[in-house]
Amino acid sequence: SRLHHPSRLRAHAIFPLRRRTQRHGTAASPMKGKDGGVPLPGLRDVSWDYVIREVLLGVTICFAQIPESVAFAFMAHVKPPIALHAAWMVGLTCSVFGGRPGMVNGATGAFAAIIGTFIPNAGTGENGPGVELLFPSVMLAGLMMFVVSATDLSRFITLLPAPVMIGFCNGLAIVIGLAQLHPFKDPETHDWKGGAEMAWMLVICFSSMLLMEFLPKLPLRIFKVVPSSLVAVIASIMLEFLVVRPLGNRTDVIRDVSEFTLDTAIPLPFFVKTKTQDYDLSRIFTAEGLSTIFAQGILLCTVGCIESLMTSEVVESFTKTPSDGNRTVLAMGFGNVISGFFGGMGGNAMIGLSTVNCLNGGKGRLGPSVTALGIMACVMGAYPLLNFIPVAALAGVMLVVVLHTFKWFSLQMLASALMPKRVRDSLGPRFQLKVPRIDVFIICVVTLLSNFPKGTNIAYAVGVGVAISAMSHAWKSAQQFEWRISFDGAKKYYDVDGPCFFAATNLFIKAMNPDDDPDEVEVRFSESTSLMDYSAMEALHKIAVSYRDKGKKVVFTSLCQDSQRMIEKSACLVSSIEYTGRTISVQSLPGIVPMHEGHGGHEAHEMHHLKQAVELKQEEDILAGINPTFVDEAGDRGESGNDAAASADDSPGPVSGDGPPKKKKKRSRRGSRSSEKRARASDGGDGDGTKGASCCAFKPTLGGCGPSAAIFGK
Repeated sequence: SRLHHPSRLRAHAIFPLRRRTQRHGTAASPMKGKDGGVPLPGLRDVSWDYVIREVLLGVTICFAQIPESVAFAFMAHVKPPIALHAAWMVGLTCSVFGGRPGMVNGATGAFAAIIGTFIPNAGTGENGPGVELLFPSVMLAGLMMFVVSATDLSRFITLLPAPVMIGFCNGLAIVIGLAQLHPFKDPETHDWKGGAEMAWMLVICFSSMLLMEFLPKLPLRIFKVVPSSLVAVIASIMLEFLVVRPLGNRTDVIRDVSEFTLDTAIPLPFFVKTKTQDYDLSRIFTAEGLSTIFAQGILLCTVGCIESLMTSEVVESFTKTPSDGNRTVLAMGFGNVISGFFGGMGGNAMIGLSTVNCLNGGKGRLGPSVTALGIMACVMGAYPLLNFIPVAALAGVMLVVVLHTFKWFSLQMLASALMPKRVRDSLGPRFQLKVPRIDVFIICVVTLLSNFPKGTNIAYAVGVGVAISAMSHAWKSAQQFEWRISFDGAKKYYDVDGPCFFAATNLFIKAMNPDDDPDEVEVRFSESTSLMDYSAMEALHKIAVSYRDKGKKVVFTSLCQDSQRMIEKSACLVSSIEYTGRTISVQSLPGIVPMHEGHGGHEAHEMHHLKQAVELKQEEDILAGINPTFVDEAGDRGESGNDAAASADDSPGPVSGDGPPKKKKKRSRRGSRSSEKRARASDGGDGDGTKGASCCAFKPTLGGCGPSAAIFGK
């Protein structure tokens, strides 16, 4: 009846005209592509505006990513081509096949932070000892990402609490910042450089920082388009070759520490030996080498998945479009396998550049793909220009990245957590940042463990932070475990409420008193209580054994279905437990018209079917964790029943004994078979004028409120 309503018919008559207008366009309403622009020929969903914006953003981010990738290579103690080739390989693979459009991928600080702990520093721009173990590790990390995607482990990113994420960002910022100090040290003595060289390096570094930070804030449109990092690099090159060197001084440029050549322009498999690529592959197959590869691969997979899924959430908050975490991890795995095979350091999502892309309107795959292709073109064709970039300028660019990566508000959170309330109130609203001290402690632990002591890294820090958060939550949940004692004649009752798991079992056992309790004891579980692990079942078993040894009987009642299944599956381990499940009973059926004596047989049969349908629905909702509530036509359902009027249009009118009951309107053809069966079971009308039950609106609610879910019965 709804599908054939006159308003629906009028709408259906209009829709074909709308489709023709969208397909062919009209003079008054021209056809529009993506984002409302003029569409490309043959591509109705893609507009010129979208393509132009994405291409410009891709080129802009390309010139911002190149200096960052070179700096990450120095941080990982490898040569810059290893990072740049990884940047375009991982970036292109993830942009085309990934599950999050608009996200920029490449060589990152998280990967560099892990790699730098396995490869010792051999001087800025040089490969450290053991670099040949890096490439199998990156490939292994990619294979592990396949497993993460196939087993849907990406959903566990929700287990990372906010304090751990804040500590992750702070620790990563400190790691990147400390790595920028190496260019200012002598590669042989490892002492600080001095004299004019050090002075000019500081000038170049700070000038790059100022340009990158404040140039976008100028009210000129050109600085909104041209990346500030590119302007900072160009200015530093001009300062080096037009000011510093004409005055008889010089600072290191990329050509001085690790020159880009034609041999490094084309990526080759890491096991192919050339003049510039000659790795000691014999170390790979040693016991020490295999253990290093395995450990490094696990850590790279861990930090890569964490940062990529975090970045995916950030991009999703900007674009308001859903992400596919498993596809994101799968594409990242392919990219890392390819990168490791061709001698790259691997990579993952870049949260900073992804944010820049989204803030400037980037939403699709085209922009990040242009970025990756641009890096590939620069490395393979324009590599001579990269040799002129001063190393101090790259340090300045990365120090600005550090300033934006570190969560500075966490310092205010730390100060607020250490201050008493009186002091916080006197300092004003800026210090109203008091959070639980355990959360501040987690932030500090993750931040510090990312850098100190030697041998730890950001992946270990995240693991420790998650462990502390889990223990804190377990302890707080255990404090919610409560019990109440009551007596009924010679029988004693324990009413248990709260989560029953390993942290609460000790309280549970101590609450019972088998020595002084009567011969009959009953432990009643509330609706919010269930057995969560083996420790809880073992506690019930110990309690049952202790009462049995005293010649007494204890029964555990009102166990939920999950708890019963756990006990049944481990019956040999907890055989002494005597329990019963939760009983389901219909005490009253509001809205059911009393039966007349004249139709006793038929009405009794009708009532039996209706009661079965109600009990079936109750069981399903109780198993699903929903509290069932019944609503009659008048809206009376015990506690509150104001929503019954919402279904008045679809409910039959009041039942009258003078004629047959009115038939209900059809709701939808897409109803499930189970709901149809319940409706037929509850439908007692036979069209002979007999009286049936009035409409019974079934209303599963959470917290005593919610829209009516189903209406059945007559």
